[in-house]
Amino acid sequence: MGNSALTAIGFILGTLINLYAAVVALRFIMQVVRADYYNPVAQFIVTATDPLLRPLRRFIPSVGSYDTASLLLCLAVLLVKLLLFKFFSLGPANAIGLNLPVAAMPVGMLAVAALIDLIYLFFNVFLFCLFVQALMSWLPNAGASPVSGLLNSITAPVLRPIRRFIPPMGGLDLSTMAAIIGLYALRIFVVGSLTSLLFG
Repeated sequence: MGNSALTAIGFILGTLINLYAAVVALRFIMQVVRADYYNPVAQFIVTATDPLLRPLRRFIPSVGSYDTASLLLCLAVLLVKLLLFKFFSLGPANAIGLNLPVAAMPVGMLAVAALIDLIYLFFNVFLFCLFVQALMSWLPNAGASPVSGLLNSITAPVLRPIRRFIPPMGGLDLSTMAAIIGLYALRIFVVGSLTSLLFG
């Protein structure tokens, strides 16, 4: 099979795995922020993740109010992605915002890369939710949609402290923009620092 075909397969596989990992990350965040599980979007996330989470929870109990099983499942999904790319020679894997040369990386190094990729994923989930929330704020009646309700629950812990310092001014809420800029900067610092240690 040619390199172009392998690259195409890798792109599709990597995209699907990343999307599923994001759904699992949302499941973890939903529990932390105590989102409404009767929300239709939340129900979709629960349905998509339950087949793998239910058997895991038999062996991995929650720690306090945190769903440890979903966090470990998310990490495992990202590690499996890197291993598939390595052992099936699918080329560089899209992780931590880079195209990682996984073929030349030992398995232990891939495990560390998966952990950094998990942190990178959580930053991206919050950034995506903030972007969508900002876009929906310009649409009429969007605030009544199930998507808006779930987004409000997820972004509230990020926006609440920012709004103490940047309240709405003249009907314009700049807290979302401030949160996006802040999270981008924090992602660059945290993920960049960890990646430098990885490739030291």
